[in-house]
Order: sequence, then C-alpha cells, then structure tokens
Amino acid sequence: MIKNSSQFCYYSKVFILWGILILPTAVLAQSLSYTVSWLGIPVVDVTIMVSERDTSIQAEYHAKTRSWFDSIYAVDNRYWIEVDPVTFSPRYYRKQILERGRADSLWVRYPPQVPQVTYSNGIERAWVNDTHTLFSALLWVQHYDWELDEELRLPIEVEGVLWEAGVECVDVIPSRKSGIQSVEVKARFERRVAGEPVLSTTDILTYILPGVGHRLNVALDPVEDEVKWIEFGAAPFVVRAELNSVTDQ
Repeated sequence: MIKNSSQFCYYSKVFILWGILILPTAVLAQSLSYTVSWLGIPVVDVTIMVSERDTSIQAEYHAKTRSWFDSIYAVDNRYWIEVDPVTFSPRYYRKQILERGRADSLWVRYPPQVPQVTYSNGIERAWVNDTHTLFSALLWVQHYDWELDEELRLPIEVEGVLWEAGVECVDVIPSRKSGIQSVEVKARFERRVAGEPVLSTTDILTYILPGVGHRLNVALDPVEDEVKWIEFGAAPFVVRAELNSVTDQ
C-alpha cells in the first residue's frame, strides 16, 4: 500500500471517475514521473497518478512521446485501472490510444461476483478468479512482500488472451539504516493459455509486453512502495523506464 501517509494530504470531495460517481471519501494520492528510453535514448515521458482509498486503488498512466520522436512514432496514450485494495484483482480498466494518428479506446469491467468479463465492444468472456491484467499485475508485484528466490505463477489476461507468467525475486539489497533498500523482480511470459484478442489492433505497450519468452524486470523500493525502474519487451523493442520524481498530494 502507499506508505509515508503522514506526508500525504487527506482531502474529501465528490468527483466523477470513468463515469462512476464516487462519494466523498479520504484519498491518498501520489504522482510519479518516469523517462522511458529505447536503445539508451529518451523517447517517452510517463506520468502516473495513484489514488488510494479504503475501498479501492486507482491508477492513471499517461505516456507521451517527446516532440523530436513524434515524426518516427507519435504516442499519446492514457490507461486507467481500478483494483481491489487487498488482492489487487482488477475491477475496471480503460484506455484511450492515439498512436501515429490512429485513435482507439477500450473499457473492461470485471464484476466481483459474476465470473464473466465484459468489454466495451460487447464481447463477454469467462473470468477465473486470481487472474490479473497487465496493470493490476504490475501493482500486485509492486506491493507484494517479496523474499529472495521466491517464485510464483501469475495468470494474466491481455485484452482477451490469457497468459501464464513466471515471477521471481532475484535480488534483495539490504540497507544498514532502513532495512531492505531495494528488491529486483523478474517476470517472463511462459505460455499463451487460451483466448482470442477482442481488438483487431492494439497499442504498442500491449503489443510488445506479452509474448512467449518476453521478459519484464522491475526494481522496487519496498519502503516507499515505488517502482525505481522497469525494463520490458523483446529485442529489438526493449525499453527501460527510470523514476524521475515523486509528488505527494
């Protein structure tokens, strides 16, 4: 969960998120900034806003290519995820895509009691408990209390396709003053289990992240519950995102 809560400002307000009315409630918010590099060259700026309340955790991701790179592959994409605050199981996901002039959108609802997922284009699929999406899996990995050499299996659904990923904690670096200083976790997409894509085309993130043998490496700060850096994809499309700054609200 988001830590150092004394550094956050509690505030109450009524607002509309993803078309759902949220009643006044205490909210902890954190804004993070990352620089994404490809072949060592900064190409994309990413901002992440994470909001935590008693009943849910919500995160918004905005990825925008730098102006000089727009002529090569322009990206202005936004993703939203809402998860259970205890299990990190997905409840709602939405994306708005603008890539190379092509606009697209998708939303997905994951009903808590009905074993069925509903997509905005009308497609419905069976849903298995303890399955994650790409973004809920990232949040789960980020908040899990890892032990060195611990290995787990995660079922991950990616827009209708079910994958199985192996996740392993490969390094824990202790600090004399504050205990564990950082944790490194590696994940690998091992096999495609079932399903067919619900979209005929998708965005570049969804395209390069899942795939047999594709890897994702994450360095975590377990004290602050932050991702310090992340690498993912498959050659030649391996990218690295580095944390720039954190703002508490």
